[in-house]
Amino acid sequence: MNVGNTNIDSILIGRDSRGYFLMARGSIRASLCYPLREALLAQLDVTADVPAVYVDLTECRYMDSTFIGLLVAIDKKLRKGSGGRIHLLRPTPECMDILEQIGLKSFLLIEERDVQAPAMAVLAPNTEKPGADFILKTHEALMETSEEARRKFALLKETLEQKLKGSEKPPRGNPEE
Repeated sequence: MNVGNTNIDSILIGRDSRGYFLMARGSIRASLCYPLREALLAQLDVTADVPAVYVDLTECRYMDSTFIGLLVAIDKKLRKGSGGRIHLLRPTPECMDILEQIGLKSFLLIEERDVQAPAMAVLAPNTEKPGADFILKTHEALMETSEEARRKFALLKETLEQKLKGSEKPPRGNPEE
């Protein structure tokens, strides 16, 4: 699934009968995650016929915990719906280190194979910062995967919950909704 320029931080998305295909390029941070939530997680709410999601990590130098939490939420949604899984394909050493630090190497399906992807388009980054509620929900999903993740993100969870209690704005969305 090679699609070119690794200097651009972006997520590409495509779909065919096998499921959804994502390619993470560069550094994937929270600002790129919210559009993915809208494009993919929202779709999984509408239909349970998505057999799998393939995520090519061959061009990913860094992925933050919000992105990883969103991948976990997608995996959980697939399992409940079609019984499918998310497949992390050929992660870079940097990505493997991050997954290992959080304790996710045994939770997510990690594969060293190449998959021929359909035509893909770049997801436009969100012009707004993702809300605390979105970040909280992705980290809650992440914290359910391992004791390491629970420990690493406990303070962030507490901080975000306090911020939301003091917030007058209604939540912007739940990655598992």
